[in-house]
Amino acid sequence: MPSATVRRAMTAGALTAVLTLSLSAQASADAGDEDIVRMKFTGYTTVDTAPKHMEPGAGWVTYQDLYSENKKSKGKKFLGDASARCVAVHADEHRLTTQCTRVLRLKGGEITLHDMVTRVDDKPITAKTAIAGGTGLYNDAEGEGYITQEGDRVHYDLYIDD
Repeated sequence: MPSATVRRAMTAGALTAVLTLSLSAQASADAGDEDIVRMKFTGYTTVDTAPKHMEPGAGWVTYQDLYSENKKSKGKKFLGDASARCVAVHADEHRLTTQCTRVLRLKGGEITLHDMVTRVDDKPITAKTAIAGGTGLYNDAEGEGYITQEGDRVHYDLYIDD
């Protein structure tokens, strides 16, 4: 019977091989992934319960109407609505860092986003957001995108992998 040291070495080697194979299989599966859909739209805030004075732990919600921007016809098409629940994690005189969960409710289902955004004063800011899942047509959604906060508007530029 092999010694305890030999058994541990064999177990560690087997676990390393399994982990390496599973990670490389995932990487190769995503390498040629062509079913990524880009979605762009703008949310116009209609409700915002953010407090006037921010401090860590302060929470609030926002509600938006979502529209697609049609540059050819210079119009916009209503797509659905969105909500966000945010909490301030750091706040000082000029800088605010928030952690937010956003739900975009579209005709085909919902998309859930998670992000952490640092904003300086009231300047527009673009930050990365994670696509954490969804319902309906988006029930297998994952990926990432960008949100740009600009006054009472939020521009969403999402790359959804299903």
